[in-house]
Amino acid sequence: MIWKVPYINLGKQFKNLEKELIVEFKRVMSEGSFILRQDVKRFEENLANYLGVREVIGVNSGTDALYLAIEAIGINKKDEIITVAHSFVAPISAIIRRGAKPIFVDIQNDFNMDVSQVEKKITNKTKAILPVHLNGRCCDMAPLNELSKKYNLPIIEDAAQAIGAKYNKKRAGSFGLAGCFSLHPMKTLSCAGDGGAISTNDVYLAEKLRVLRDHGQKIKGEFLGVGYNSRLDNLQAAILNVKFKHLDEYIKKRRKIAEIYNEELSSLPIILPPAPSKEKYFDTYTSYVIRTDKQEKLIKFLRENGIEVFVHVIKPLDKHQGLGLEQIVLPKNELICSQNVSIPIYPEMEKRQIKEVIDNLKKFYK
Repeated sequence: MIWKVPYINLGKQFKNLEKELIVEFKRVMSEGSFILRQDVKRFEENLANYLGVREVIGVNSGTDALYLAIEAIGINKKDEIITVAHSFVAPISAIIRRGAKPIFVDIQNDFNMDVSQVEKKITNKTKAILPVHLNGRCCDMAPLNELSKKYNLPIIEDAAQAIGAKYNKKRAGSFGLAGCFSLHPMKTLSCAGDGGAISTNDVYLAEKLRVLRDHGQKIKGEFLGVGYNSRLDNLQAAILNVKFKHLDEYIKKRRKIAEIYNEELSSLPIILPPAPSKEKYFDTYTSYVIRTDKQEKLIKFLRENGIEVFVHVIKPLDKHQGLGLEQIVLPKNELICSQNVSIPIYPEMEKRQIKEVIDNLKKFYK
């Protein structure tokens, strides 16, 4: 189907950057610079400077970023990591793959972890806290940092959906021991395929991660054992370096569209995301998620009228056979899952397309 308003338009983004991207593509191909070359190093330096951290390690996906971070900080079988169930499946699968157990807390109305529930979940088996910055909005990090210090628990941030987002003027991915990013095509800063990155201020941890991503080697006399093939491709890094120059512009445009949505849709019987702000939270709107008690009907209506929309969240996690996960009851999570609708928001949206989305939403609720 050809959408009047696609959920994202990467083809148009390519057209806007075509000259720059083609130059970089030809250079990398002519040099034969494919694995862990200067473009990867340059991207890592660019992102580290942007986040305000000492080190960034490029890997091949946001999912691997989470798994490698969990392994590198020493999580073992039967350890527990406190996290949130309202998320993409990647952080949960990364914990389970390591043989550890996710311990779930519910969410707040902004879709992020209810940090007031975390302390009562801490046991002698708890080895880390893994908040997820969802939809381009940071989790409430101040109380989590306090708990991290109080109980000596490292924080691994899932910042896959939050590059550029800020909390108290500090960027997502710079609060914890490690921050994990996705560079998937659906993200605000994206590869032409899969890609990821890990941020940290711990130099030793960064060195360990670089070894783990490249099949495992010796580090300061310590043999790490078998590592992984999880490197960010140099060609993808070259593409990212072109797009990186436009990242703040992309965020600015997303926030502008969010402002328009918030203003034009405020009279409808739906719950909107928090309005763009430069105060405590600086949201980047990787997704613009509305909540409605008519989820299925609205999705059907919008799609039939040429507007591509999605439900971008897993259903509430229940008992998983063979995984040893306790059954969980998360009232807000369950409610929000049945109400979510992600509508188009991307920098290349034209005014007529923004209007098309708004007009159809108003028509549905007329």
